Amino acid sequence: MYLNKSFPLLFATPSINGSQKAIVYSIAILVLTILSNLASELWGSFPWFMVMSIFIGMHGYIALTTTGGNILFIFRYFLVWILIFGTSTVWFIYAGDVIVAPFGIEYQTANNTRLLVLAGLCSMCGSLVGWHIALVGFKYQKYKAFTISEKHRNSFKTAGEVIAIALAILYVWKSGGIVGGDITYSNREEGFSFSFGVFNIFHFIGISLLILGSVRGSRIEPRYLLTAIASLVLGMLTGSRADFLPQAAIILLLIFNQQIVKVLEEKKYIKLVKWFLVFVFVFFIALVIASFIAIWRSGLNLLAVLEILWSNSDSFFIKTTSEHRLLFFETGNMMLGGLYSAIVNTEQGLLVDNFDGVSGFLLGRSYLNYFLITPPAFLDLPRPLGLEWSTQINGLAMSQGGIFEVAEAYWNFGLLGCFCVSLFISYVFGFLLKRGLRGNNYFYLVWYIVYGLHGLRCVWYQNFSYFRLMTIMMLIYVLAQFLFKFFIVDRAMVSTLPISHLRSLSNR
Repeated sequence: MYLNKSFPLLFATPSINGSQKAIVYSIAILVLTILSNLASELWGSFPWFMVMSIFIGMHGYIALTTTGGNILFIFRYFLVWILIFGTSTVWFIYAGDVIVAPFGIEYQTANNTRLLVLAGLCSMCGSLVGWHIALVGFKYQKYKAFTISEKHRNSFKTAGEVIAIALAILYVWKSGGIVGGDITYSNREEGFSFSFGVFNIFHFIGISLLILGSVRGSRIEPRYLLTAIASLVLGMLTGSRADFLPQAAIILLLIFNQQIVKVLEEKKYIKLVKWFLVFVFVFFIALVIASFIAIWRSGLNLLAVLEILWSNSDSFFIKTTSEHRLLFFETGNMMLGGLYSAIVNTEQGLLVDNFDGVSGFLLGRSYLNYFLITPPAFLDLPRPLGLEWSTQINGLAMSQGGIFEVAEAYWNFGLLGCFCVSLFISYVFGFLLKRGLRGNNYFYLVWYIVYGLHGLRCVWYQNFSYFRLMTIMMLIYVLAQFLFKFFIVDRAMVSTLPISHLRSLSNR
């Protein structure tokens, strides 16, 4: 049984030719971008944003066509792509009359926006290059992977159901319960006072076990994936979307992933378009419902909010806010505001709050703080505030709720940091996939799935979540050494053992 035949969209790996093309084209686009900058300095009317929109569109096409359709990497990559392409395109069309961050319009100048687009493109190129460096030359088919034994499948399904449903219910309790008449975010009573920020990590571990447990030969059993979606719906009923809605959409795609791949192979594009439209409709309805729940639980009048949104809309994507037109990305607008803050703070050498008055580039300080905030909060150890608390420009907060991956990388190391940080994160992502597939290693496959499902949380809100995930997986690895060693061994490495040993291992 090959996992990439059961879940071709989930475990897809690129071809050697695809990896080589992606790396060469990414570097070529960066070189052309540098030449475009020189052209814009020499020729004032050079259509820089138009050219950049073309380059970003080309790079997105390269990412789609060279990654084998890996849905988790594509999800991570396009979380950056959509914000940067949208910014470049709206500046090309509206020349600054439509902004992309809700606050600080005086800081959203053409020069600062050029740096923002450059930072995003560097990040996208680094992300794609890192993924392909990790997987270049890797051919999963040449490795003999074991079929998951019935005993292990049953264990995964049982453990996955218990963990996913229990953590979903625990999250609902912690967040104040399912939406109700008098329950709002401002007046709710917490179910318990013990505070920790790893609900979704353990929840996604349960979901990953359900995904692996649903594999039977080259088929999947959809009911376990539906159980995973049901556990995510519980979280959505509290009004939370970032940690539940995209994941539910991805798992919904996995139910039909073999059919989708077959349609692509047979080039039945009309049928694929129909499925895509159905998926978009379901995703949109889920987004609307989750948004309405969030508004209701915030204590706002739903009809009044709808009236404001309708009256302030120039189109489906452009809203009027604070007397300015805004390209509407919802949370993405806040992330772009944080990137503007990083650019202005470093360019002007402004002091950065919560970092001992450091000015300009942080040179890795925010990443070093990851080690200080790793211990659980209940230990009451010193915990420096994250970079998301420092996104002010002269006292004006440019974002709320998190720090964009590109913003943190730029704030630490500039454009080079945007390329290298994203390259490193994607390289680790690809390494986990390769290590899991090559050894048919359950531990690395679970880590890979949870890593991918964390895309929106980590890319838009905080890279620290990747680090937190690593610490939890390392703890699980240590515990598995004593309690369930079968979970962490490379099972494909024993393919040369006698048949009696293989049977013993597969049933262990």
